[in-house]
Amino acid sequence: MKASLSAYIVCGCLAAVVLLFGFSRTLFFRIDLSEDHRYTLSDVAMQQLEMVSEPVEVRIYLTGDLDVNLLRLSRSTEDFVKEMNLSASERFSVVRINPSDAVSDEERYAGYEDLEKRGLRGMSVARREQGGKISEQVVFPWVEFCNSSDTIAVPLMNPSGNLSGEAVVNDAMEDLEYRLIDAVRQLNTVEFKRIAFLEGHGELPEEAVYDATDALGRYFVVDRGTLDSDASVLDHYAAVIIARPLEKFSERDKFVIDRYIMSGGRVLWMVDGAEVSMDMLSATGSSPLVPLDLNLSDMLFRYGVRITPSVIEDMQCAYMPVNISRPGETPRFEPMPWFYTPILQTSPYHPVSKGVAYVKADFASAIEPVGDTVGVRKTLLLASGNATHLSFATSEIDVGKAMSVEPAEYFNTSFVPVAVAMEGCFKSVYAHRMPPEGVVNVGERRNESKATRMIVVADGDIIRNEVEQMSDGTALLPLGYDRVTRQTYGNKDFIVNSVLYLTDDYGLMSLRNKNVRLRLLNRAFVGSHRTAIIVVNTLLPLAVLAL
Repeated sequence: MKASLSAYIVCGCLAAVVLLFGFSRTLFFRIDLSEDHRYTLSDVAMQQLEMVSEPVEVRIYLTGDLDVNLLRLSRSTEDFVKEMNLSASERFSVVRINPSDAVSDEERYAGYEDLEKRGLRGMSVARREQGGKISEQVVFPWVEFCNSSDTIAVPLMNPSGNLSGEAVVNDAMEDLEYRLIDAVRQLNTVEFKRIAFLEGHGELPEEAVYDATDALGRYFVVDRGTLDSDASVLDHYAAVIIARPLEKFSERDKFVIDRYIMSGGRVLWMVDGAEVSMDMLSATGSSPLVPLDLNLSDMLFRYGVRITPSVIEDMQCAYMPVNISRPGETPRFEPMPWFYTPILQTSPYHPVSKGVAYVKADFASAIEPVGDTVGVRKTLLLASGNATHLSFATSEIDVGKAMSVEPAEYFNTSFVPVAVAMEGCFKSVYAHRMPPEGVVNVGERRNESKATRMIVVADGDIIRNEVEQMSDGTALLPLGYDRVTRQTYGNKDFIVNSVLYLTDDYGLMSLRNKNVRLRLLNRAFVGSHRTAIIVVNTLLPLAVLAL
């Protein structure tokens, strides 16, 4: 009897094992036990992945003999693509490509050059070998998404000299889901939204915003044009960009913009509060600082901000080459701090500015939240550093005096706001007022807007790329590039993120708010207990499997 019972138990156990193996081939699930849910796809990401209709090849170039930080990013990228593959009906395939894997140095450098021509710029990374020796290696932190019709290059990280290697990689980990899903979004896009740069008020010309226009062209159809008497002329645009106007807006133009906002339109304002004569500044070293009257103060005040007639000077600034030789001697230029080109700090609490490198401004003004705007949420995006001075109109800017000030006394304020994002229902500046004469197609009048967004920047030059006249033509420098330090600031990323945020109807930009906690190892402890750690981490999983 006991033998029969034992046989039944053994047979039952074998049957349970067979059933378990059978069901395990059809039932698949995983549980994300990480504290920050780093391996869980968001609902927005799932929606984009469900739209993938054809095979996509994902080429990962961050491979090879990497240091521990870059290796973590490389493995996380591959794991995330595999997670995407499970949600996209197995349409993603991963190909790992090591650009440094070549037979000869000539072949390797030819491969590097080919990647650079395609826009995949390499990075030189200092790597500490065992024993303390430091070596340099070239890595390409890029991923390419390729389908039958298009190839999207995705940078995995934005290196910054202000962060450690661990912090840079951690920022990349936080932004990983957004970058990869954004590439999928671009592959899925069939019909592009339209945006427009306004003209007719002395705005920056097309060549001065070429780099920003080119970057935005990946996501939108970009138009330029002036306003006319048709109040509905902006209705089919997802966003409007106003880039450093210098002439007054007419009441007709203001009404058209206000009506667009009341209908749910989105606007990126980049407006100076004061103006300086660069010709006088170059010739004499001084210039009067006068308010820039664009006839927009009442509109912006009604929406919830005020751009003060001021100029920011900051010790955290770019440099300008200055001739330090005596009269009659051969000119000798040395880089000197130019306080009127502040390097603005970016807020880590908003998807537009989170993870973006410092932004370079030029004669920026201060911005203030004002008005009774209970239904409008305002978030700081850009601010000056902790050693700032504000010069208000009407006064005079004198380069000589600015260079000889006592820093502790002169730079007496800090963290002056320069850019603000606003979201909510805005009050119309034309509430209870008749439309200006000659305006047609007014349509429905609203005293308060639909839920919408706008970004106001108190500097028009953050979108301006340098234009150089050369003997063989015109040269356009990248947006945010500093010729003195050869450093590229985060201006382009800030502009692109701003427009993507304004036009984001699905919440994709919210993925940029993901936070991954940085957990650093105690290097001294790891070094002294290296053998024990290797043994435990090798044998313990095997023991668990054996049990």
